[in-house]
Amino acid sequence: MRAYSLLHPRLGLRWKFPLLLGALLLFTVTVLSLLVLSGIRSNQQQQTEQLLLRQSDLMQMRIQQAYLSGERLSPSLFMQRRAAELAVDLGASSNMRVIVYDRNGELRGDSLPLARRSDVSAAMRYALQGQTAYITEGSNVLYLTPVYGADQLLGVIQLHLSIAEQQQFYHNMLMLCLWTGAAVLACSFLIGWLYIHRQTRDIHTLMTEARAIAHGQYPDERHALLKRSDELGELGDSITEMGSMIEQSMNLLEQEKLQLQQAVTKLSALEQLQKAFIGNISHELKTPATSIQSYADLLGMYGDDPELVREASSSISSEIRRLIELIEDSIRLSLLDKYDFELHPKQVQLNDLIEEAAARTRGKATSAGIALDVKLDQPVQLLADPKHLMHILLNLLDNAVKYNLPQHGWITVQSQLHDETVQIRMSSSGPAIPADQQELVFEPYTTLSQNRSRASSGTGLGLPLARRLAQRMNGNLYIESSDEHSNVFVLSMPLY
Repeated sequence: MRAYSLLHPRLGLRWKFPLLLGALLLFTVTVLSLLVLSGIRSNQQQQTEQLLLRQSDLMQMRIQQAYLSGERLSPSLFMQRRAAELAVDLGASSNMRVIVYDRNGELRGDSLPLARRSDVSAAMRYALQGQTAYITEGSNVLYLTPVYGADQLLGVIQLHLSIAEQQQFYHNMLMLCLWTGAAVLACSFLIGWLYIHRQTRDIHTLMTEARAIAHGQYPDERHALLKRSDELGELGDSITEMGSMIEQSMNLLEQEKLQLQQAVTKLSALEQLQKAFIGNISHELKTPATSIQSYADLLGMYGDDPELVREASSSISSEIRRLIELIEDSIRLSLLDKYDFELHPKQVQLNDLIEEAAARTRGKATSAGIALDVKLDQPVQLLADPKHLMHILLNLLDNAVKYNLPQHGWITVQSQLHDETVQIRMSSSGPAIPADQQELVFEPYTTLSQNRSRASSGTGLGLPLARRLAQRMNGNLYIESSDEHSNVFVLSMPLY
């Protein structure tokens, strides 16, 4: 289907409306003109008939008077003797041409005998039968009426009345109506065109704005599209409001799209991490299981060796504890993702808790050749779950021992007050964690070490669990900028 523009020279509103307005006004003027002209014609005809009727009545009285007052003659003889005289007298008194006929239709008198006579035979038959008839010829009306004397027909008189002035007046009125109609048409078209020009201009503005919105260019809601208070102004405000709403919706969609892309990227990364975790945890589970199986086989073969039994019992017990800790960490992290752990917050002496965690780790650090130093600030009280807080501290110290230098390593634990929080800073020697991977270590199943030996690698569950426990207690756990040969973990907790 072909779409026409509002500015189309033949079909646009700019031309349709003025033409329609002009046509309506022209129709109105035409109807009024026809009514006026019809009234004029009817009035002229009525005035002519009344004039002719009065004149014919006066003439008939004059003829009757002449017929009855003079010598008693027959109608034919009276008309023969007196018709010519009467025609001249009547013509002079009425200022009309008067022709007199006898009762047989013979011409007996004419006030203008030299003037041309018209054929009135058809009207004469009506007049001789006692009826009035008239004929219109050009600008003249021929009026024939019977004349009676006493109780008998004397003859017929014919009156000639000029209606040229009436016809000229009618013609002038007709031309006035035509010129008035033309002027009304021209003025209405011009006024309509000027009026609709502004409307179509504003409509074109609205269409342009709608197309701009369709192409992603949204109007400024602070500025009115049209400075008018009618329906088009309201429509412009609605288009502006609609454009603003569409812009907001598009922005929200873009944000959701970006979030979705980020989620997809994160899911892909998690999938890779999960695969790595499966490999790690498979190794972690396989190593103690293999050790337990080996000792079980040795016990089966050399069960009578007390030293072997003691060594195997100790190793099996240690590996089982390791398996249990691994399983508990996995379950705890899984539950923490779905459910809230029940907290038991109470007043905690932070320095005592740090000293206890350091004491529980010091033997492991000493055996690995690592110096553990604790530098605490003034005593600090926290409102926290001591069990969960101890789990965080032990996890950080255990990682600091596990990923430290093989010789001459060190670990330093410090506490510092900052406004309404206390920061436990745990620095350690060893390979620094790259800046782009510092947040990655807090994702589940992530381990940066490529060595899967029991001594140096974990399952990637400890740090994510520690951070989430800290967040549950309104704290935070993060890595501060490190140099090339050290790492600094910071646990920030609110004061009591």
